[in-house]
Amino acid sequence: MPAGNPYPLVKKIEFQEFERLNNYLKQLDADGWEEQSYCSDWLVYQAVSHLGSGCRIGKMRLDAWINGAEPVTRQAQQEVWSLFDSLGPRDMLHEYLRAVGEYLVAERSIPDEAGPTEVEGFRGKQPLYVYQLGRLWEMTCHSWDVYVARDRQARFCPEAVSLLSGWLQTLNLPIDKGRAAEFADKRVQFNLRGASQSYLLDLLGDRPRLQPGQDVAAALVIEAPAEEMLRLVSGRHFLPGSRPELQVVNGSPDDLAKLKRAFR
Repeated sequence: MPAGNPYPLVKKIEFQEFERLNNYLKQLDADGWEEQSYCSDWLVYQAVSHLGSGCRIGKMRLDAWINGAEPVTRQAQQEVWSLFDSLGPRDMLHEYLRAVGEYLVAERSIPDEAGPTEVEGFRGKQPLYVYQLGRLWEMTCHSWDVYVARDRQARFCPEAVSLLSGWLQTLNLPIDKGRAAEFADKRVQFNLRGASQSYLLDLLGDRPRLQPGQDVAAALVIEAPAEEMLRLVSGRHFLPGSRPELQVVNGSPDDLAKLKRAFR
């Protein structure tokens, strides 16, 4: 894992992006809340529900990790999910804004220097900033799911892309292990154009990962602008009307097509 503490930047980008999303949602008309988000399972209000419940649970975790509150139980999480699941499109904004406000107050109260503090969560003991990078990743992806419902030109937040491009090894990948199985014995390399970062796909552990590095023997090497690559590995590459810049540097177009189907 790279040296350094990205937590101050995580907080800065979160504050900025929640303000942008909040303002967007405040002016969204009634029809917009019930439009299809990019995620096929969720309408826009359901994507917002996911972000709102994540904020409330995130606030509870921060209190437990840093402020000495009781650990967050599965039951406590279920209660939050049940509340947000009970809300319809006309009721979502108020509870979402309340949850975001609580979360950002909690985050502001934590000093930047706490980023490297090891905390216990669903990934085991990790620095606080690793879990918060994951929250920024979720926020970046799901806010885009909302924006792109009405704006096919929407792209991931540039500041988030710049930061996350250097920390992809900390993030969970939405990958179908069955479809990705044939790449277990083939090296796949991702080159992020404009970010000067390269990653190798690692399917050997319990959770698929991107590990920093290059391999001259990689069977498939693909290259794309950092923003497009992040959309690919988050399962969001396909966008009607867009002009993909993803290129095969080494390997076959068939392998690339299979790799795209593995990310969902």
